[in-house]
Amino acid sequence: MTTVLVTGAAGRLGSQTVSALCEAGFEVRATDINYRRDLPVRLELRDLLDGRAVYPLAEGCDAVVHLANHPGPHSHVSPQQLYRENVSMDINVFQAAVDVGARCIVFSSSVQAMAGTRHGPDDLDKPSCLAYLPIDGDAPCCPGNTYALSKEAGENQLRYYARLHPELCCAAVRFPFLFHDRYRRWFRRMAGFGRRLRYANLDEGFSYLHVEDAASLVLAIVQKTTPGYHQLFPAAPDTPVGKPLPEIIEEFYPGVPLRVPADEMESLVDISKIEADWGWRPEHTGVLSGEDEEGKEPA
Repeated sequence: MTTVLVTGAAGRLGSQTVSALCEAGFEVRATDINYRRDLPVRLELRDLLDGRAVYPLAEGCDAVVHLANHPGPHSHVSPQQLYRENVSMDINVFQAAVDVGARCIVFSSSVQAMAGTRHGPDDLDKPSCLAYLPIDGDAPCCPGNTYALSKEAGENQLRYYARLHPELCCAAVRFPFLFHDRYRRWFRRMAGFGRRLRYANLDEGFSYLHVEDAASLVLAIVQKTTPGYHQLFPAAPDTPVGKPLPEIIEEFYPGVPLRVPADEMESLVDISKIEADWGWRPEHTGVLSGEDEEGKEPA
C-alpha cells in the first residue's frame, strides 16, 4: 500500500485531501501545527520549521503532499516572517522527502505567484502582468506580495530537486481561490464579482476552484506519479463575472496577447494540459448558477 504524508492536514484543502486519499485506498499520515479531531486518520502535531521533525513523518512515505504554509498575504505575521517561514517549511519538507526516498512531491503553490498587484476598479488603468490569455500553469511569475514571492521560491526549490533527481515527480499546483458550497454567498461577495470588483485580483483571471476538485487533482497526481517537474494551474472553466468573455477581455485585459481570438476563447484559463497529462477536470462549476445557499459567513 502506498503511504502518503500530508502536511497542513487540518486546513480546508488538507482535510479534504486526507479524505480523498483515504477513500482511494492510500495509507495516510497527517500533520499540522493545529489540531482537529474529525480527520479519518490520526493527526500528528509538528512544527515544520524544525527540519528534524519532518523525518519521522516522511520516513517510509512514497509521496509527500505539502500544503502547510501561512495561508495568504494577510496572515497575522509580518511580511518578513511570512516569507521566511514559508520558505523554511518548504525546504525542510522537500529535503526530507528526497532523503527518505519519496517518489512524488506535490506542493501547494498559488495563482498569486503570477497575479501581480492589480486589485479592483482603481487599478484598471495599470498594465496587466499576464503574459498571455488564456492563462495556464506555464505563465511566468509576477509576485505582488511576499506571500506570492514565497510561493515562487517554493516552486524554484521544487524545480531544483526535480533537476537533481529526474526520477522524482515534482508538482507545483498554483491553486486559485478555493471554496466550499457553504461559502458560496460569501465567496461571490468577497471576490467582488459583477460591477463592484472591490476585492478581485484582476490578473488571477477571476479564477476559482471547489476544494473537492482541488483534492481530486492532488489524488490524480499521486496516483500517476509522472517523473519531472510539473507546474499546474487548475481552475473551473467558467468565470463568475457574468459577462461574455470578449467583453471581459476588452474591459480588464486590453493589450494582453491572446493565444486564441477573444470570440473563440472558451475560458480565461487553459486546463487542457492538465486534462491530457493527469486525466483531471473539475466537476464543480457554475458558481453563479442556482440560488444563494443560506448560512452565516465564515469567520
